[in-house]
Amino acid sequence: MKENKLKIMFVCTGNICRSPAAHAVLEHKLEERGLSGLVDVSSSGTTAYHVGEPVDYRMGAELSRHGVQSRNRARQFYPKDLEEYDLLLGMSRSHLRDMQRAAVNDYGDYARKIRLFRDFDPVGTGEVPDPYYGGSEGFVKVYEMVDRTVDGLLDYLQRNGYRL
Repeated sequence: MKENKLKIMFVCTGNICRSPAAHAVLEHKLEERGLSGLVDVSSSGTTAYHVGEPVDYRMGAELSRHGVQSRNRARQFYPKDLEEYDLLLGMSRSHLRDMQRAAVNDYGDYARKIRLFRDFDPVGTGEVPDPYYGGSEGFVKVYEMVDRTVDGLLDYLQRNGYRL
């Protein structure tokens, strides 16, 4: 029997900063709103650089500062994820292109499921910058983007008839 849960996956490069932050923030906000069991949330990376690793310690510290816990272990994005998830949100245009190529080459046209994460940002669209090689201010900026964009995503889902 197939579950009726909405399945959302966030995708970045290594799955240790941006996508696990969005993953953790969405799970946290679903719990705060009493909606925990209604959405299956996951995240992945387009590369296998960090498979099995926890969230980057700097991103983890920023999440903790806001009362958010990440239990994520990095995993790689696979074309089969296009079949299993209802919505796949890339943190940058390169992640979007990687998923689109996988959709066209391996599993037909799943383009309707693939979106840029910040398409849901109430402040403006664009990419979530990779904070990995910068200082702590980059992790603060990423958290702020993720926090407001997850709110925008939840608002979008509720406005568009998803049972949340």
